[in-house]
Amino acid sequence: MNILTRADIEANLPSLSVLMAAIADGYRDYARGEYDIPPVGYLALPHGELHLKYGRADTSPYAVIKIAAGSYTNPGKGLPSSCGCLMVLDVETGFPLALLQDEGLLTDLRTSAAGAMMAKRFAPAAKTMGIVGCGIQGYYQARDTCLALGINQVVAFDRKPASIASLAERMAPYDIAVTPASDIEFLCQQADIITTVTPSKEAYLDAGWLKPGAHINAFGCDSPGKRELCGNVLERADLLLVDSYDQCRDHGELQYAQEHIAEKAVSFGQALAEECDGSAAGLTVADYTGVAVQDIIIATLVYDACISHVSP
Repeated sequence: MNILTRADIEANLPSLSVLMAAIADGYRDYARGEYDIPPVGYLALPHGELHLKYGRADTSPYAVIKIAAGSYTNPGKGLPSSCGCLMVLDVETGFPLALLQDEGLLTDLRTSAAGAMMAKRFAPAAKTMGIVGCGIQGYYQARDTCLALGINQVVAFDRKPASIASLAERMAPYDIAVTPASDIEFLCQQADIITTVTPSKEAYLDAGWLKPGAHINAFGCDSPGKRELCGNVLERADLLLVDSYDQCRDHGELQYAQEHIAEKAVSFGQALAEECDGSAAGLTVADYTGVAVQDIIIATLVYDACISHVSP
């Protein structure tokens, strides 16, 4: 079995545009039933959680298993808040082909690429991005969404002002300006697209604050008990999108929705396949819980690139 270090992986990453296109195709294939994806494994940890996601595409020679875990107390210990690894297996033999010791990088990148892809598809005219939560995923989301949309204005909110300052510093090389928001209401009033990446267990984003035609990428609610969006956001959504209906109903924002609200949800793959006109849909809300499709795609791209570079 090949052991691929983070350095190996970083040297073989796909471009943002390639990854966005591959994930869009993956969502469409997933909606057509062309992936075998078992339910997510979830284990609560004392200060965080562990997620196990795995599966394969029907036509792929690989199966992929991803472990992602972390603790919200890690930064105080000088550690990243999350980490992980992926294993690629041969579906014919069941034997492991490679362990990708990415330290959580591939989860971060596949997540931000999905947000950027959906933003470009459903908020193509956005001029200003709002980001709630300025940690590592907030950085990747802000960077990739701005690059995908070709915009350079970000309004940011975080409970820690130092995190906003750090985000601004990291975005400067991309000529993307970061403006601190005094509160989330101010952020909503300024932003055309809002991305939320917090571990909150209490809803904090109210529909009454949103600009007309806003798009929301909601990432933080990926476990039972987490929540970022007030109920009126889902109620008022003209287009409610979910990466996986079952997952979102179980542990996404959709877990809090009444049945008649949940019934209007459309999968990402279906919306992409049907070319729904998000730019004319009014308020659009995308609920992300993270599906193994994303992990399978990015692991396959990286593994194939690594193998091609070492083959004689």
